[in-house]
Parts: sequence; C-alpha cells; structure tokens
Amino acid sequence: SRPIDMLELGLLDFDVQNPRFGAAVGQRNEPKDVLNHLVGTFGVEDVLSSIAVNGYFLAEPMICRKDNGRFTVVEGNRRLAACLILAGDARAIDQKKYTEQFQALRDQHKKPKFDRVPCIVFESHESERDLLAYLGVRHIASSQGWDSFAKAAWIARAVEQHNISLIDISAMTGDQNKTVSHLLEGYYFVQQMVDSGYFIPSQSTRKGRGSNPAFPFSWIYTLFFSPSARKFVGLPAEPTPNPVPVDKLPQAGRLLERMFGATGKSAAIDDSRDITRLARILDDTNKVALLETGRHIDEIEFESQPLEDKLRQGLQLCHDKLGVLLAAMEAAPPDRSQAMQSESAALAVAHLSRSIWQKLNDATKASALGNLPPQV
Repeated sequence: SRPIDMLELGLLDFDVQNPRFGAAVGQRNEPKDVLNHLVGTFGVEDVLSSIAVNGYFLAEPMICRKDNGRFTVVEGNRRLAACLILAGDARAIDQKKYTEQFQALRDQHKKPKFDRVPCIVFESHESERDLLAYLGVRHIASSQGWDSFAKAAWIARAVEQHNISLIDISAMTGDQNKTVSHLLEGYYFVQQMVDSGYFIPSQSTRKGRGSNPAFPFSWIYTLFFSPSARKFVGLPAEPTPNPVPVDKLPQAGRLLERMFGATGKSAAIDDSRDITRLARILDDTNKVALLETGRHIDEIEFESQPLEDKLRQGLQLCHDKLGVLLAAMEAAPPDRSQAMQSESAALAVAHLSRSIWQKLNDATKASALGNLPPQV
C-alpha cells in the first residue's frame, strides 16, 4: 500500500548494519569499501547484466529508511551497488572494469541512462517493527532468504534493539519448527565463545560462505538440536546471551576446534553429515577423551566397538587395502628405490599380521582343547 518514490542515486546510502554482512557488520563504514565488499563477497554481475539489458524493474523497489534528508537502503544493497557501478558513481571507483563492461552492454541494448531508482520509504518516525517484519518475511521465510548467519544476526538485532519477542518473530516469519530459536541460540553461543577467546574463527580450517566465510555457522545450530551436545556445553532451555557456564567454556572451545579444525590441527569430522555422529559421542566420557586427543570420528567409533566388531571390520579393511596394493604392484612392479623405501614398513605390517594370527590361532586351539573329553 506504500507509494513508490523515484529517488536520486546520490541520496541513497548503504546499510552498514545489513545482516547480509554477517561477521563483517560495522567493520566497513566507507561507502567504497562497502561496495567492494558486496562485489567481492556476494557478486553483482547478475544484477548488473539484468539492469544493463532490461533497465531497472519498477516492481523491485529498494526499501529505504529516511534519515536527515538521506535514505539508507535496508533492502536492495546489491541492487544499489550495481546501479552505482553502472552510473560510474565515485563510490564505485574501484569497479571501473565493470562500469565500462556493462555501460557498453547497456548502450548495445539501447537502454537509457538513469540517476533515479524506485524506492519505498519508511520515515524515521515510523515503527521499526513494520520494517523488520518486512525484512523477516522476505529473507527468513521466503525463497530469497539470507544465509543462516545473516538470519541469526537479524533475529538478534530484532530482539535486542527493538524488543521484538521470539514468539512474534516466529509468527511473522511463519516458523513452526523453532528454527528462529535455534538460530539465535547459535548466534549467542558463537558471540560468547569469540568474546571469551575460546574460539578464533579465522583459525578454522573448515570455511563457511556468504555472510560468514570463516566457518560454517549452520553446523553449530544443527549440533544443538542434540540433547547430548546441549548438555555437554551447558546450554539453557531458551536462547540467552552468554549461554555457556564459565566452567564449561574450555570444553566448548575444544569441541569447536574438533568440529571445525584449527591452524595446524585437523577436524574430527569431514562434513555436515557427521554432525549427528559427533553429537552421539558427547555423552560418553571415554569417547570424549579420544576426541580431545585429536582422533577422527571414524577412529573413535572404531576404537569404541566390541572386540568382535573390531576384528571383523579391521581385518576386512586391512585385507581390502593390501589387496589394492598388491594389484598395483603386479600391474607396475616397484623399482629398487621404491622397494627399499617401503620394505621396512611392509616387514612391520607382516609382524603385526603374524602376531594377530598367532593370538587367534592360540584362542582357537584353546577352545578346541576345552571341548575334548577329560583324560583318563
């Protein structure tokens, strides 16, 4: 029901608090730096191409908040970046290559230059709640959603700065699975771990994407669907700032290190499909001890099995690997140098194999003797 105003590009500002910026929120205040970040992190070629070939669609107005005669674009920052690049605005000084490329495309399709774009304006005195509701529906509930960290940052902002309850946020976004609650919980957890120094995102070897490239935030809130994981770090029933008890911070930090890896240290899991497996071992102190020694999840599960299962799986694995090696050697026999390098390792494997066979053979003989009738 709101009117669409045609506003000059020169009056439009980027929203430096845009949840899309995720972990980088507030770190870039210069318009040029914000534009470069949008281009480098999220890309604008698709928007540039569309505007150059088709013009700016009136059906896609930018959403702005009016402030002292200027307008902060709270929805449409990528479109604003594309328009500034196409217009050759000073804020796009570092994107001259794109400016030349897409101005030429625009001229080729005989589209006119423009310095005004359609906008829907929220006045400074209007309710922030209405604007937040619009952004929530558009980016949390719809197919045009932000990534998980951006969603969590938006939820935290709505709760902390505008006193909107989780119940209301869930209602306005149509959330019926407590996703909003889990996102906020994960966000508070990460904030506390970073602030306390027990988690340094830049050292994570498992990288994320979008608004949070340092680590995959979605892994964290997925982990906390597990009761054993929640108990392990002491999470309360409802999201709250600084949720981890002080005495559990060290082990929460070690858990993140094993989940994501760290500089010089490998991760215990390979991808998001292993998160459930990781959660299952957290209620077993023996398995946690193995986890903290740097073992991979596969090793922990193998070492925790009964001897019967270890023998079955371990011997089959050895058989398969040795079979592959033998086939490779038969296809291309090793030269003298290769043989000398591997001979001692092969001998050690042979000794181990012989020892295992001997123990199994001894057990078999003992079992057989136990079935003999007693001597007269």
